Amino acid sequence: MSEGRQPTLHVRSLESPDDRRVMEHGVIDVASLPGATIARATFQPGWRWSTDAALSAGTASCQVAHAGYVVSGRFHVRMDDGDELDLAPGDAHVVGPGHDAWVVGDQPCVIIDIASTEPPGGKVGRCPCGIEFRVPTDSQLDHLVAAIREHARASHGHELTSAEVLAEVSGT
Repeated sequence: MSEGRQPTLHVRSLESPDDRRVMEHGVIDVASLPGATIARATFQPGWRWSTDAALSAGTASCQVAHAGYVVSGRFHVRMDDGDELDLAPGDAHVVGPGHDAWVVGDQPCVIIDIASTEPPGGKVGRCPCGIEFRVPTDSQLDHLVAAIREHARASHGHELTSAEVLAEVSGT
């Protein structure tokens, strides 16, 4: 291997995850690799983001973008703007921030979620509490501002103006 070059062959098992997040109706196993985080989410019937995760996230809808693949079960996603769709086994998908999602039917839903850990482009903003929000393009800046304002209001009772949020937004 040439000097200064990092090896590019890595493996982690989701059977022995680096992190495990347990909630009432689901489990998320996470493997952290150089350049990517791979998560296997197993959601039981009855799991819904707005009832199982919203309280701990502190936002009215999920503000995380997802790129993934449905292994088994069925999942319904409703975006904040009203767009919605069902995901089924074999579906590769990208779901942007600002959505609710839930298991459809009486079978668990298993989803593999892939997130790049390379430095992203776009814009970054933070709530005064330190939680970071990110959008990939300048065209989504209004979504970033709305997410930060909603988080600050719902989680901390703070009413931030758009101007206050924009003053703290940086490009990456």
